[in-house]
Amino acid sequence: MAEAHHRKKDPDAVRAKLLNATAELLAAGQALSIGAVAEHVGVSKGAVQHHFGTREQLLAAMADTFLTAFDVELAGQMGVGPSAAAQAYVRAAVSGGADPEDLAHWRAVLVASVVERSVAARWADWVAADRRKDPAPGMNETIMRLAADGLWLSDLLGIYKLSPSDRSALQAALLDLSTKENRP
Repeated sequence: MAEAHHRKKDPDAVRAKLLNATAELLAAGQALSIGAVAEHVGVSKGAVQHHFGTREQLLAAMADTFLTAFDVELAGQMGVGPSAAAQAYVRAAVSGGADPEDLAHWRAVLVASVVERSVAARWADWVAADRRKDPAPGMNETIMRLAADGLWLSDLLGIYKLSPSDRSALQAALLDLSTKENRP
């Protein structure tokens, strides 16, 4: 009797492919469904549902994956001091605009937040937790983060197209805010 050929199962690799396909479809502005993700990866709808259950769970997992990766990036940027988390956030936003793959992932999270309010709520919770990493954030840290978010959105939408020297000057100006007195 001939032995059937069996593929080695690698659920983590399949899961990663499904999440990347979700991000690619969203970033490209294509309609997202379990079927579209399955077709993009070359698996059955059942395989997608096995890993994620529903479209909403798939979107949440995609957002969580990128937020977790961003946490790791921020930890690598983290310095010391009362504004260390806001400073890391600014550095990450300024450097993040240079990577097209990173921008595509965040474009997908932005789209997912628009189409699925629970993803927006997850993101808001993540931002709130990150802001709490600064012991006593003041208005300057809020301005730093909001400006970093504006740069990030500009990068996603291709609005300002800042040169590397302009990005560097913007980063310096924002980081300088953390040295100014802004607490009561």
